[in-house]
Amino acid sequence: MHSPNASDRAVWSARVGDQTLHRELLHTLSCLHECEGKGSVAPLNGWVRVAAWNVQRGRRPAALAALLGTTGADVAMLSELDSGMARTRNDDVPHLLADALGAGYAYGVEFVELGLGDEVEQREAAGSENARGLHGNAIVSPAELIEPCVLRLPDSEPRWFAADSTQRRIGGRMAVLATVTIDGMPVQVASTHLENRTDGEHRAEQMEVLLSAVDERAGGGPAVVGGDFNTLGAPFADLFDQAIQRTLRATDPTRFTWPVAYEPLFEVAAAHDFTWIDANVAAPTTEHHADGLPDHVPIRLDWLLVRGLEARRPAVVPVGGLSDHRIVSCAVRVPR
Repeated sequence: MHSPNASDRAVWSARVGDQTLHRELLHTLSCLHECEGKGSVAPLNGWVRVAAWNVQRGRRPAALAALLGTTGADVAMLSELDSGMARTRNDDVPHLLADALGAGYAYGVEFVELGLGDEVEQREAAGSENARGLHGNAIVSPAELIEPCVLRLPDSEPRWFAADSTQRRIGGRMAVLATVTIDGMPVQVASTHLENRTDGEHRAEQMEVLLSAVDERAGGGPAVVGGDFNTLGAPFADLFDQAIQRTLRATDPTRFTWPVAYEPLFEVAAAHDFTWIDANVAAPTTEHHADGLPDHVPIRLDWLLVRGLEARRPAVVPVGGLSDHRIVSCAVRVPR
C-alpha cells in the first residue's frame, strides 16, 4: 500500500475546507481503496469465536494482543488501528497485533491523518511527526482471509475535512470485508466503524450500503458483521448534557445499553436477515472516563450481526484501560 508522504500531507492540510480537493483525493488516493496484510491458513471448524473491538489507536499492541488472545477469538474485527502515527510511536499496529497473535490480517485505511490526532493527542505528541499517517480497520485471524477488500461508506457533509475541523483528516467511514471458511462453508466477515457525529438515519444509510455489499459477496449466505456502530441512542450533542441524559434514561433505562429502538440501522439489518439477539449482551461497551467525553455515559456502541449461523455465549469483556471500548464477542457455528 502506497502511503502519502509528509510533503503531500502538508499541502493538503493547508487546503482543509476545499471540498473539491477532498472529493478528488477520496477517488484518487490508492491507500483509501486497498487492503494490506499477510496471509494465514489455519482451518476453522465447529464453534468459532468472533470478536469486535475498537482499540482506540492501538497504543500498546502487545498488551492488546495478549488480552484479545484470552478471549479465544478466532476472527477479530478491529477498528481505530494506527499505522505510522506519532501518537502510537509510529508503530504498524495491525501488523504487530497479528504477529503477536500468530495470525494473518487485512487492513484498510479509514483516514489519512493530516495532523497528530485530536486535541489531547496533539498536545501529547507535540514536536513529533507521523511516518505514514494512516488510521483504519482490520480483520485479524489465523484463518485464510479470502479476497479482502475495502468498502467506503457514504458521507453526508465535510466533517473531518471541514475548515473548522480540530482533527484534520482525508477519508471517511469504511469497512474491511473478507471471506473465511468454517467447516468448509464460505462465511462473509466485515469489520466496520460507523459515523458518530451524525444521526441514526445516516448510520442506517451506511449500514444499507455495507450489507448490500455483503449480499453481493455472499448471495444471502452466512455472514458476520462487527464493529463500532456508534449507536448513540440520542443526538450526539445530547450526550454532553447531563440533564438530558437523566431525562432520557428515566424515560427508558435501557436506552443507552440496548438502543435498538432508537437506531434504524437495526431495521436495515433485519431486512437483510441479520440478527443480533443471540450475539450480544444488553450491557455498555464503553470504558468510563470523567473527562467530559460522551463515553462516560454507560452506552453500547459495539455490536455483532450474524446471518445464517448459530450464535451462542455472547460476552462483553472489560479491557482494563487498554481502550475506551470493551471487546464484544460470541461463538458461531454452521447450523447442524
